[in-house]
Amino acid sequence: MGIDIDKRLSEAGYRMLGADEATEGLMLSILDNGNLRYLKAIPFLIYRYDLDLGRIQAKTRQKKLLAQLISITRRIFKEEGIIKSLPNIDQEGDFDYDDFKQEFDMQKLASEKPRLLIEKQKIYAERDALMWLSQLFTKKERQMIQRILDEEPVSKTDYEYYSRKTKKKLNSIINLQDLARTLANKSPKYDEGLFKLKSSLERWLETTDRIKAASIQRFFIADDTLSIFYRKKETKEQILNTQKQLKSIKDKDIIRLLGVYEEHEFI
Repeated sequence: MGIDIDKRLSEAGYRMLGADEATEGLMLSILDNGNLRYLKAIPFLIYRYDLDLGRIQAKTRQKKLLAQLISITRRIFKEEGIIKSLPNIDQEGDFDYDDFKQEFDMQKLASEKPRLLIEKQKIYAERDALMWLSQLFTKKERQMIQRILDEEPVSKTDYEYYSRKTKKKLNSIINLQDLARTLANKSPKYDEGLFKLKSSLERWLETTDRIKAASIQRFFIADDTLSIFYRKKETKEQILNTQKQLKSIKDKDIIRLLGVYEEHEFI
């Protein structure tokens, strides 16, 4: 359903850091889905399109949710000086108003179709910056960063939090740029044979020793003896050990793979 809503939001002209149709059916789908990412689109859709909210209210099973979103939308419209009729069904909820307002502001700005290319580029840059910041910083940190960028004063508590937490993150980002560029151009290696051996040994232990749900942590071969260190998946605490003579292993595939991998420690 998520993909379908993304597509229909995209067709509605709504830019979901990537997405675009605003119909009553779309509104109902978003309400039924209940995903916060999509719910934040509703104030903008109400603003941009002439929706029959009374009919949506009658059709939806999520009446309380709709009432909470109408309350948020009314507050946004009041702050923005937007005059639009909304049904009197408001209910208070636990949603973060600032998140909805920030999303509305970005979508409204993008929808106004700036005439100059440089203005468009600025909007897209701001939108992308918000997305990247949200992956690294908490909401509180993002708000402080915005206040500092806008050269607005912060409280003593926020200043101390910024110095102790946020600034360290920013310095880490600066210092890790070269490493990040190097890593971004590399792909992690997956040794299929090694992990096939791990799975085969875990199944073999379950069959021979009735050790269920073993997770092998390390193994090595010495003097024709295979030592296996493992945890039971349900406990994930104590590491246990068992030793087996190689000649007791009848599985030819395991023997072949042990000839390639004589020892390994899994992280």
